[in-house]
Amino acid sequence: MKFHLISLGCPKNLVDSEIIAGELVNKNFYPTTNINEADLIILNTCAFIPSAIQETKQHIKEISDLTTKKTCKSIFIITGCLTQLEQKNLLSEFPSVNAFVGIDNLTKIPLITKNLFLKKNKKIISEKPILQINSQPHFIHSNLNHRLISTPKSYAYLKIADGCDNRCSYCSIPIIRGNYRERPIEDIVAEAKKLVSFGTKELILISQDTTFYGMQIYKKQMLHILIKKLSKIQNLHWIRILYTNPKHFYPDLIKTISESELVCKYIDIPIQHTDDTILSLMGRTSKKQIFNTIELIRKFIPKIVLRTTVMVGFPTETQKMFENLLYDIKKLQFDWLGCFKYSRQKNTLAYTMSNQISNKVKTERYNIIMSEQQKITLKKNKSYINKIFTILKDSHNSGHAEFQSPEIDGKIFFSTKNNLSLGQLVKIKVLSLKNVYDLKSCVIKIE
Repeated sequence: MKFHLISLGCPKNLVDSEIIAGELVNKNFYPTTNINEADLIILNTCAFIPSAIQETKQHIKEISDLTTKKTCKSIFIITGCLTQLEQKNLLSEFPSVNAFVGIDNLTKIPLITKNLFLKKNKKIISEKPILQINSQPHFIHSNLNHRLISTPKSYAYLKIADGCDNRCSYCSIPIIRGNYRERPIEDIVAEAKKLVSFGTKELILISQDTTFYGMQIYKKQMLHILIKKLSKIQNLHWIRILYTNPKHFYPDLIKTISESELVCKYIDIPIQHTDDTILSLMGRTSKKQIFNTIELIRKFIPKIVLRTTVMVGFPTETQKMFENLLYDIKKLQFDWLGCFKYSRQKNTLAYTMSNQISNKVKTERYNIIMSEQQKITLKKNKSYINKIFTILKDSHNSGHAEFQSPEIDGKIFFSTKNNLSLGQLVKIKVLSLKNVYDLKSCVIKIE
């Protein structure tokens, strides 16, 4: 039987999709990129913000229409974040879906599918959709899970924890993904070795808050110890750290990043805002701590590249508060920055807050922030021209350097005339800008 899997949302969700695919392949299912020839279609959903929910539901509708029209109807299973958030609504809204599977039951999808096919073959068509969703997820990815890597050979995501205990007032992640839980160091290292043995050159550490790692199992922060263990893996080229929290940085971690040759001098550190009133309402750390953390990082890792995320239009955000944020973005000079317009999420503290900001104002503030950041990023990227870097080849004509996180930041493009394999290390010289975010280069040496 052939399956077609669509993964929406973040890299953390992608790892779950890779687990689902791996479990299916292990049970003699075969992946296909052609949705029309699939016996089984799986949609791993995102529900981070309302626009993601809307996009997900549009996908469900389109796939439902497709499977209904087919002469030999495919089994259609929905899993992931939206099933956790809206399980009752989905059941009534999309009755033609065969099964709704929660995060705790990802690895049961092959068995659920086989049961559905048995019913289909027996022409049992009056059955209600299967619903297997635990209200509070506890599943945590293990090295023992089968996983089919979908990223290029150059990099793979390594999920070290799931869920979150931070309880930011705007965020529904704890509602969807459950409380914070983490994997033992030995289990993470074992999976890392397996990934590197497949040819992966870069491991990207992810969780809801990577800097919090260690607090559940070891009762103390242990990300620096994990990094040291990973750094001993032979043939691993880079380790990249995403989703850190300025509140949870600590001296040993900064020292380890600074001293390790394998750790990319690149940190993703979402700050969300810099006005203390807004930060307090968000349940985030103070402006002083944000600035102190960034100052420490830049002091001890002088060539560090920083990416951040900010939010505009949070309830009660005045024009002055927004201008404070804009001023600080100019002052902090992040290499990369993403901006979100605040979206109300049911069952979060911010949902019921007064002084909600209009969409028009949010959009205006978003455009101003992104316009200002483009100037900063353009200036940073111009500084790379005529310099030589090692990159990892991600596609037939592009790759990424240490200062770029794949799928998130810009790319480095080069001629397709070179006979390079995916995942290959290549020394290039940056020649010019392709646009604000991307660079053009020539290949100097194949490493």
